Amino acid sequence: MSSQTHRWESLDLLRGLSIMGMLLNLVPGAWDKQYSWLVHAKWEGWQPIDMVAPAFLFCIGAALPFSLQSRFAKGETKGAIARHIAWRALALIALGLFLNAYPTFDFAHMRIPGVLQRIGIAFAVVGLFVLVTTRRGAQGAEFSPKAVAGAVAFVMLSYWALLQFVPVPGFGAPRFDPVGSWPSYIDRSVFGVPHMFVWWPVDGKVVFDPDGLLSTWPVCATMLLGVLTGLIYKSGLRRPILTAGVAGSLMMLLAYGLSGVCPIIKNIWTPTFILLSGGYALVVLAVLMAAVERLDIGRFLLPVKVFGANPLLAYLICFLCAPLVNLNWIPSAEFGRIALPFASQLAAKGVIDLYLASLLFSCAYLAVVFVILWICYRKRWFLRL
Repeated sequence: MSSQTHRWESLDLLRGLSIMGMLLNLVPGAWDKQYSWLVHAKWEGWQPIDMVAPAFLFCIGAALPFSLQSRFAKGETKGAIARHIAWRALALIALGLFLNAYPTFDFAHMRIPGVLQRIGIAFAVVGLFVLVTTRRGAQGAEFSPKAVAGAVAFVMLSYWALLQFVPVPGFGAPRFDPVGSWPSYIDRSVFGVPHMFVWWPVDGKVVFDPDGLLSTWPVCATMLLGVLTGLIYKSGLRRPILTAGVAGSLMMLLAYGLSGVCPIIKNIWTPTFILLSGGYALVVLAVLMAAVERLDIGRFLLPVKVFGANPLLAYLICFLCAPLVNLNWIPSAEFGRIALPFASQLAAKGVIDLYLASLLFSCAYLAVVFVILWICYRKRWFLRL
């Protein structure tokens, strides 16, 4: 834990909304009673919940220039900063592997890819790239927005070219499907089916992982878009709200315009998905900046800020407590002992809509997590890696 430092408030709010969206999706009252906007698109297309993970990655990138600027100002060498980036990345990967193994620790069937692993790898790649392209000047860190923009273009174009033109062994090209695309093929070859995500089978078979290895490469472009946004914001842009809103809207329109040659698919993080989700994050960020800087209603969004200030802790609480939440300990005359989510559905049956009951259960869980985070917020305890 460490003391909180000054932040870009709107960015904190976007981060908070992202982690809250994750928790709403991860802890429903019933998996088969979720509103469509809380259910991930199985393949092509998108739902609002699909914008949550890229928005979080975008936030990590946007905060990176401020973090590096602070470390340069303290006199840290590039070598020391590089070691910190590497340590943080390895810690995230290790923590992600632990959460995948928890609570059974069945290593023969443990999923290897995961959200934190993906964040760790992308953070290492992006963080080291930005560090290498940054110079130490008289005023501190001198970043290179052109290098960052060029890197975004290179990642997106190289990844699209791979999917479009390079034949997948046994499948050919182009392949954007869950069975024969390069990301799916690489994940099956590297990890093996027993170590992949099992909850979205295709024709009864596990064939892809939504947080796979190769698809982490385009994730770097999403994080770099955040870096570029942070650099532009730091430069003192005259109309940041208008610029973010217009740029985000144009990116989303461009994504749809290009979807005929490159479909929008989150599970393999296609370039059009990068444009769509990056544009979405920019539009939401513009709305939040308007709320904070123009309408002065940031104080009413304090719960969101609390989640945004401690996202890793919120994520850990969710995963570590999930086995307890799903433990069969509540007596039931009809079913013996049942878990809390199922009990909430039984209690709601015939009283309110079961989809609404499932959402209310998620909100109640969110409220419990908020209480813990609020205590930590008041005591200035923030989990950092």
